[in-house]
Amino acid sequence: MRELVEVVWKTVFFYFLLLVLMRVTGKREIHALSAIDLVGFIMISEAALISIADGSIPFYLGLAPVVLLGFLELLISYASLKSRRIRDLVEGIPSVVIEQGKLNKKALASLRYNLHDLLAELRSKDIADIGEVEYAILEPTGKLSVIPKAQHRPVTSQDLQTMGVVQPPAMSNLPKSGPSLAVIVDGEVDAQVLAMVGKDQAWLTEELRKQGRHGAKDILLGTINAQGALTVHPYTNEKPEGGRDQ
Repeated sequence: MRELVEVVWKTVFFYFLLLVLMRVTGKREIHALSAIDLVGFIMISEAALISIADGSIPFYLGLAPVVLLGFLELLISYASLKSRRIRDLVEGIPSVVIEQGKLNKKALASLRYNLHDLLAELRSKDIADIGEVEYAILEPTGKLSVIPKAQHRPVTSQDLQTMGVVQPPAMSNLPKSGPSLAVIVDGEVDAQVLAMVGKDQAWLTEELRKQGRHGAKDILLGTINAQGALTVHPYTNEKPEGGRDQ
């Protein structure tokens, strides 16, 4: 009877401890976990199960690895939040697997992402052919983000306003589509993204000046859309600024 009571209270204790760890680290759903998060929580769960099942292990010895692994998980999460290099290392970076309707074979090979899985994901998003895709990006979580070409996506009211018409236009005349690229993250400018969109540091500095910003350091996130418009999200609770066509 004593052993049963011990198992019950340990089970309840570790159950709520793991729930607290999940909430503190900000992870809410399984699909939002990166590989390192998944490994960490598997190890924490296994350590907790061993402590619950093995009555010969003192409680403090069973608790020690759970607390240590939880601390490491918190430490890595905090470091990933503050450092882009660490974030890219432990969580990975998005990879473009389709660009302008063409497969990126090098990216597919490095990710070991086979064509059958890719086609299945496209079909689930009502994409019948790879040629219909402007960009397909495999996110670090394993989710495939797909942006169809202009002639294969629904016309929106913003498209109509941009073209100054009230009747549905020819699909070939729609504004260029594409993903918004993060050019500023946590106050740091990504020079590779600037070069990718054909801009330079002088252009970025001038755009920030137009929006009343003295530099990138007070910007949490700055993105450039397919039309070359810069939108910035400051660290404060101000509304995003920008979004003008360039």
